[in-house]
Amino acid sequence: MTMMKDNIDFAQLWQAWPIAGPWHLSSLSSGTNNLVWRVETAASERYVLHLFPDLGQLPRRRYEAALLRALSNIALPFRLPLPIKTHNGEDIAFIEHEAETPAFAILSPLLPGEHPDRNDPTLAFQGGVAMAVLDNTLASLPEIIAPAGFEPTLSFGDFVHGHGPVPDPLVAMERLPIERDKVRQIQSIFASVLEDVDDLYLHLPQQLLHLDCDPANIFMEDRRVTAIFDFEFAGIDLRVMELCVALSWWPLYLMGTGKEWEVMDALARAYLAGFPLSEEELRAIPSVLRLRDVGSLLHRMGRYFSGLETDITMQKRVEHSLWREEWLVAHREMLLQHTLAWS
Repeated sequence: MTMMKDNIDFAQLWQAWPIAGPWHLSSLSSGTNNLVWRVETAASERYVLHLFPDLGQLPRRRYEAALLRALSNIALPFRLPLPIKTHNGEDIAFIEHEAETPAFAILSPLLPGEHPDRNDPTLAFQGGVAMAVLDNTLASLPEIIAPAGFEPTLSFGDFVHGHGPVPDPLVAMERLPIERDKVRQIQSIFASVLEDVDDLYLHLPQQLLHLDCDPANIFMEDRRVTAIFDFEFAGIDLRVMELCVALSWWPLYLMGTGKEWEVMDALARAYLAGFPLSEEELRAIPSVLRLRDVGSLLHRMGRYFSGLETDITMQKRVEHSLWREEWLVAHREMLLQHTLAWS
């Protein structure tokens, strides 16, 4: 990643936007699919620069930009990472790196706030409130025309049916760099999801969602949400999937301690107060949590087979799935008791 940075002519890159240079750049934590830098101008203006070395991501990023522009027309109580248009009116600037290999970049304002403490139930409550506002807003948007090459309805359900990054999941699992018994365990979890998935999508409502409301994608200040970002995975899926994604990430480091329930209860009650789900959707949460994790695993497998993940990171990701499954099996009945009390 450092090599990639060194091969980019940052001295000229700033000229793509109507923002005076030169810029001072400092590295921020990289996302899964992009590199991120903090930008500061001579006038002390601050921005975030995302670099994408894979042009295959271009249609999705164009859709994300169109979605953010649609949301920007609605008054929200938090800010969004709306791309700053280049001199030619585009949301994206094209650049070259590493021996003239094409790439593209997106510039957005540096949003206010800090990542919340995911162990704090009061902050989880505020996260749930903001999620409900966002999902109500997303439900009200007119249809956004997707760019050529991108389909916003690619859901977790499509992933397990082989329409995502891994066309034949069961066969691909045989090629993972893990022990045979773990391959069998992952295949068993996948088979269980496959049994449920068609019924879930047949009977449960769907809509446009953010689908990655991890505390890592939220900023807070004075115990309120100031910004929500990273709409990379936004698309149409089961309504209850939004809550399941958040429930997967907020109490991540408390799972299995008994303290996870306070965070999950606070998040879910706040979310459902503003964005009610049916009892049928709530009863499906254990199955949807399993579907979410399998879909996430398949996404990582696609990256691995494309050379974007190492053996070690893939092994850790499989261990993560097995750990989540162990928690879900041990706590399924208690989880259902909590879900039915949330509404």
